[in-house]
Amino acid sequence: MSFSNEEIEEFKVEANELLDLAEKNLMGLDQGEELAKCFDSIFRGLHNLKGGAGMMELSELQKHTHELETIFMSFKGKSEIPKNFITFFLNGIDVARNILDGNEVSFSYEVKDEIVETKNTEEPRELQLVEELEENAIDEFLLECDETVTRISYHLKAMENGDYHQELIDDLYREVHSLKGGAYLFSCTKLGDIAHSMESSLENIRNGTHIPNKRLIDCLYKSLEVIDSITQSLKMKKSDDAFKAIVPVIAKTLQHLSSQLELKTIVEIPEVEVPLPVIIKEVEVKKSVVKEKEVEVASSIRVPVSLLDNLMTLMGEMVLVRNQVLQYSNKTDDLEFLSMSKRLNVVTSEIQGEMMKTRMQPIGIVLDKFHRVVRDLSQDLKKQIEIDVIGSETELDKSLLESIKDPLTHIIRNSCDHGIETPEVRREKGKSEKGIIAVKSYHEGGQVVIEVNDDGKGLNREQIKLKAIEKGIITSAHAQTLSDKGICDLVFAPGFSTAAQVTNVSGRGVGMDVVKTNIEKIGGTVELGGSFGQGTNIKIKIPLTLAIIPALLVKCKNETFAIPQIKLEELVRVDPTQDNKIEFLHGTPVYRLRGQILPLVDMNKTLGFNSSEDLGSRTINIAVLNGEHHSFGVIIDEVLDTADIVVKPLNRLLKSLNVYSGATILGDGSIALIFDVTGISKGAQLQQRKETSYAKEEKKFENELEDFLVLSLNSKTKHVIALNYVQRLEVFNNSAVEYSVDQRVIRYRDEILPVLSVNELLGYPKIDHEDSISIIVIEKAGNLYGLEVNAIVDTLSTREEVHEAAKKHIGIFGNLNTADELIVVVDPFELIDKAFPEKQIVVNKKTINIKEEGKILLVEDTIYFRKAIKSALEKRGYEVITAGDGKEALEILNSHEHDFEVVVSDIEMPRLNGFEMAKKIRENHKFTHLPLLAISSKADAHFRDMGLKAGFDIYLEKLKADVLLAGVAELRSNYRKAA
Repeated sequence: MSFSNEEIEEFKVEANELLDLAEKNLMGLDQGEELAKCFDSIFRGLHNLKGGAGMMELSELQKHTHELETIFMSFKGKSEIPKNFITFFLNGIDVARNILDGNEVSFSYEVKDEIVETKNTEEPRELQLVEELEENAIDEFLLECDETVTRISYHLKAMENGDYHQELIDDLYREVHSLKGGAYLFSCTKLGDIAHSMESSLENIRNGTHIPNKRLIDCLYKSLEVIDSITQSLKMKKSDDAFKAIVPVIAKTLQHLSSQLELKTIVEIPEVEVPLPVIIKEVEVKKSVVKEKEVEVASSIRVPVSLLDNLMTLMGEMVLVRNQVLQYSNKTDDLEFLSMSKRLNVVTSEIQGEMMKTRMQPIGIVLDKFHRVVRDLSQDLKKQIEIDVIGSETELDKSLLESIKDPLTHIIRNSCDHGIETPEVRREKGKSEKGIIAVKSYHEGGQVVIEVNDDGKGLNREQIKLKAIEKGIITSAHAQTLSDKGICDLVFAPGFSTAAQVTNVSGRGVGMDVVKTNIEKIGGTVELGGSFGQGTNIKIKIPLTLAIIPALLVKCKNETFAIPQIKLEELVRVDPTQDNKIEFLHGTPVYRLRGQILPLVDMNKTLGFNSSEDLGSRTINIAVLNGEHHSFGVIIDEVLDTADIVVKPLNRLLKSLNVYSGATILGDGSIALIFDVTGISKGAQLQQRKETSYAKEEKKFENELEDFLVLSLNSKTKHVIALNYVQRLEVFNNSAVEYSVDQRVIRYRDEILPVLSVNELLGYPKIDHEDSISIIVIEKAGNLYGLEVNAIVDTLSTREEVHEAAKKHIGIFGNLNTADELIVVVDPFELIDKAFPEKQIVVNKKTINIKEEGKILLVEDTIYFRKAIKSALEKRGYEVITAGDGKEALEILNSHEHDFEVVVSDIEMPRLNGFEMAKKIRENHKFTHLPLLAISSKADAHFRDMGLKAGFDIYLEKLKADVLLAGVAELRSNYRKAA
């Protein structure tokens, strides 16, 4: 693989930036910063540097950073890194810099008092070339070497695939011969010696007497690697003495392998099957193509990239001036000036287009390098993989071309490692032993689209969900609600990996999240799909350029903002006289657009502008945008115009403002900030709402999946516990069990954990203890209890309702009547009450008698919790009326059919959530003093403050039934006293 001098220098710059960032964070750790804040930054820097080194074939740097990364990974989840390890990693960063500078180093990966001995065994020396040769002529030769090596690689690839066509072999021989001649001409003797050895090994193949084999082709590839390394050293004006020992080894190996070639079997296809005129025509066509290319090369010149960057900057300023002139021309009646401004507009647009072409480069510059990457990986992974590149001529801005290198590298490596199966597995599935990775690029809708498809094992949705649950990315309950697309998006979550073990290729849980982050940084999107067993497809969409983009200019209050048109789907105007108005769901405005619920973001509120107008009382302008793979709308005051804008980066002090991606100067000289569509979407957490709250609204009270933990007890009937009650699952050795008087206990996390046998409490036979016991940890009234079971079997998700008719035991909530069997639902709180009876409980430092009477309105949308809470309240003597959401609760209250003493309500509900319901109740003077008690799984300080502000008297955690009962009793007592 050959890399240009510019590519190597750019990699060095990026590598040093990564090392500087890692060093800065390590120094922060040394000064007392928390490891959790710095870990990801340091680890990702090492990981990206390793990947980049592998891409650039800097094996020593790749190996070094891989070792550092592996050692650093051992500190994940820990609170700090010892000082000697910080010193070790800092020395490791210094060594990485030395390797980048071309120095040979020695480094010990054992952490001791004296961490590392680093010494330069050889300082870079200026290359001693023939004095009479001009420096620029040598540079031209080295650049031609890169092109020659690329052509030789293509010829070797074709020969490896079985193409022994005489013309191809002649072309290959000619390229090697030309490389040898040029090397000797410029006194690059080592490079010339290797090319001479390659040329000699091809003699018998060129003569048609022998056929090449895999061992010779592999050695020719290795020879190209050495040629590439020598070329890069010469470009950096370094000595090639380091390759002195390897040249005779290559020559001897090639000579030996060429002598072992098999004789060519004389089985020729009759010439009559391929008419001579056709062959002549093909040769003539090929020669004409070569001549055209030679003419094209001869008519081109090399221009420094810095010069093009400066021209592009000036072009941006020219566009701004053009915009100002056009805006001024709209205010004058001078016909001559109008004519000149139109001509300026045309000329500027043409110059802009031509300037864009100077920065455009074929995407094949990046894609073609993956032939070698795939070949090496296929050998390392013992797989047969071939990459097929289509659309190499598709052009893209140079800056974006650099930005997609790393993401595409991650994707290709993942396809090789995770996607394509081994030949044995592919044979069993009826597939060809050779896997294909197809990379296709093309222009579509003002964007460049890159598709990466493989014919491997595809996406196993169930495995992805299980891995995500295992790594704590999602909960099992959330997994059941995910759409097919939502499951695929889990692959992009930080820390996600399906690899069984950590290797140099994959398994650390970084990679695809880096792909997503880097693509979104340049305004692009990435989509993942594919069927299990049929392969995986990844589609990347990126803009043609980031310098000048078409945008929609909008106004919020008196400020002008720009929305990139690439993110704009449509504009909608909502008239207050129409039936289809703005609605509210969980406090978020939504709009029904062609039958779909479109979440809205009020930009006036997001930007901190005060807005006293009701959204339902005025005409609303909605810009429908595409962010995070879903559509949402932003409410704006006015749509102004469309314009080509020049993107100016934000000052580093403003980088934390996720709402903006940059700024631009308008035609009148004012500054407009550019909206970051992805940042707005993430800030409003619309994706999560789309998959939860809006899905609930569309289902309209359809029964939801409830999650249970399946237990094994000494009973023929299957038993379960609601998963939401479970704090942790533990397995202890029997030796851990101690006694406090006659109560079994375990020392657990600085607490004493009482152990209660579920079998004994339910009247089943006792457990025959083996080496260990399985414990379900339950929290009740702030205390932890351990419920002992035979074993924890599985989890169960079902829409079946819990029936209470057949229950007669304390500790049994009811039964699930599934299609296959009857399942007993255990009530863990009743079991704990049975073991530790309580007559009174303390809330807010007051002792409350929990035996009460009265009528309560319970508002809860989840069927299981509605029944569980109702049962707990009814056991204490209360009469309970239930409602499915806040809207239904208001209807019950306004009917005046019941005289409630307390309203107990969940927070997250469809149609009208708990906060909105509480506000509406308090607005009615009849219910000003009605006690309101909130219960929610979100019971931290932020939500508690929101609840109290909305009008609730008490805000409690949902799963603590005894605290709920005490809270109801307290509110009812206060209510009666006030009355």
